[in-house]
Amino acid sequence: MNTLSKALSSTGIYSKLVRVFALQVLFISIITVLGVYAATNVVEKVLVRQALEGEADHFWALHDQNPDQATPNTDNLEGFLAPNLDLSQIPQAIRTIEPGFGRVEFRNRNPLIYVEDRNNHRLFLIFDEQSVSQLGFYFGVVPLSLALIVIYISAWFAYRQSRKTLSPMVSLANIVRQFNVEKQDLDALEIDHLNTINTDDEVRTLIDALNIFTDRIRELVTRERQFTRDASHELRTPLTVIQGSAELLARDKTLNDKQDQSVQRILNTCKDMNSLVETLLLLARGEDPSQITEPVIVNDVVTLLVEQIDRSHNQDKHVSLKISSNNLLSVSAPSQAIGMVLGNLIRNACNYTQDGQIDIIINKDSVTVTDTGHGMSAEELPDLIKPFERSADQADTSGYGLGLDIVKRLCERFGWQLNIDSSVDVGTSVRVKFIAAL
Repeated sequence: MNTLSKALSSTGIYSKLVRVFALQVLFISIITVLGVYAATNVVEKVLVRQALEGEADHFWALHDQNPDQATPNTDNLEGFLAPNLDLSQIPQAIRTIEPGFGRVEFRNRNPLIYVEDRNNHRLFLIFDEQSVSQLGFYFGVVPLSLALIVIYISAWFAYRQSRKTLSPMVSLANIVRQFNVEKQDLDALEIDHLNTINTDDEVRTLIDALNIFTDRIRELVTRERQFTRDASHELRTPLTVIQGSAELLARDKTLNDKQDQSVQRILNTCKDMNSLVETLLLLARGEDPSQITEPVIVNDVVTLLVEQIDRSHNQDKHVSLKISSNNLLSVSAPSQAIGMVLGNLIRNACNYTQDGQIDIIINKDSVTVTDTGHGMSAEELPDLIKPFERSADQADTSGYGLGLDIVKRLCERFGWQLNIDSSVDVGTSVRVKFIAAL
């Protein structure tokens, strides 16, 4: 659940909405600038020039009818005629302008000029588009700017409405993101307050589905823990009876060697089963590792385990158990959990090593158990961590196929790293890296 959503991160819904809004505004602005620029060029290079050419044609038509026809002279357009190309009456600033369009400095302005020759006469048309530009600004740019402002405001309201619509979903995602399954009970996941009258149907459906999902998980967890507690409790009584009876038999001096070995095997099996029951209870309680503050000296735990296992699983001395303490290792965790992890590893090493040596090496943050047994192939290792799985070579040894699975689950519970390295006919090395106490 912790990775369900990162609504407040750079990939969150709100951030995406902001980016979409910004890109929309940027796109509209760029298109507007390009449109204004294109419109300006069209007005100047197409419309105005066509208008000047039309004015020239109109003047020449009137001049053909009346040679004394006056040149245009309005607020924006002024004309000059040079009969027989006589430029003496033409203003000095425009005399040198060749036929065609251009611009010229004239009367402290920079108007557009059009020069045309016809019938040995030269016509100068000077168009001052400043007034036209002002009209274009008031009737073109200003309305366009107002339209842009309306578009921007509409986009902003759309963003605000989208944010408001998605707010319950983002709040739900944020609640789930901050919920810690390892530290909090499912009852602490409060999301019903988001299911209000104004909530969209999609969000309401998601909240209802999540409630149903958490209820089912809660029921499954409760059922599993209850079953584990009941099964563990029910197993204690017969185990106690079997162990007590086996201990009485062990004191009987009339037993032969074969019978004594069978009784010892019953006692060892009872101890293993008791350890298994304790492990199931620990896993069923679901203890929070962060609440454990008492440090445990792992060196002392290992020493005690080796003494116990040497008596229970190595009576015939088929292996040599050796402890190498390179550092004093202190871990904040239940001593019972540490004992179960290391005890399972050492017992497995004893069970699966017919003749050889077992080294328990304690470093500053880890414990490594190495044996010289027949080992496992790379293909067998993934299956051996599963519950009730054992290799064919190990079928004749004692055990229930739960050891490595229990070790794996306990390591996951307390955040320890488990590494297994094994080679056929060489042996197996299992390393548990703890979170050392400060």
